[in-house]
Amino acid sequence: MNAVPELSGVDLARQALLAAREAAKKNGARTTKPKRRTGTTLRRDGREPLGLGAAITMMMTERGLATPAAGGSVLAQWETILAAAAPELAGHVKAVKFDADTGRLDVAPDAPAYGTKLRWIAPRLVATANKQMPDANIRDVHVLAPPARAATTATPSVAADEPAPRPVGSAGPVKTRETASAGYRRALEVHRAVASPR
Repeated sequence: MNAVPELSGVDLARQALLAAREAAKKNGARTTKPKRRTGTTLRRDGREPLGLGAAITMMMTERGLATPAAGGSVLAQWETILAAAAPELAGHVKAVKFDADTGRLDVAPDAPAYGTKLRWIAPRLVATANKQMPDANIRDVHVLAPPARAATTATPSVAADEPAPRPVGSAGPVKTRETASAGYRRALEVHRAVASPR
């Protein structure tokens, strides 16, 4: 007896799918899946896809709603801002750069002492600048290192025939263990007695 098992629902569906694929191949249908496009679409009519931020910025610019760049005005008004916040620093600190995106203002003092003072009063300086120029939105004052000063020699020029000045040496003899004081020798003996040998 040759019993053929009866097919259940899943097996019948699988057989039907295989039969449909074979029939499609005979009729010339494609069996490969179309490739999925992952690149951005560039339309020739100038309507390429934009991010939300870029679209809003473009819309504000087209309608004249964009705020003017505050960087130039902050640098131009630096002396008045500094005079209002810390008049003792006027003339000793220069505004070098302002980044409107991050709200960072770079300043360069004449000397390290002025840089320290700027770091102490930075919150007051930011508050004063934002009060005088609300469109600037300064968030941080970054104090740069003061410029290096050129070494100036105060000695007058010496004639070529004069010998060079001798360096100043120490006044007394060099102290060694042998010429050290009695207290040093006692302390050294106590240390050697207590210290473990290596």
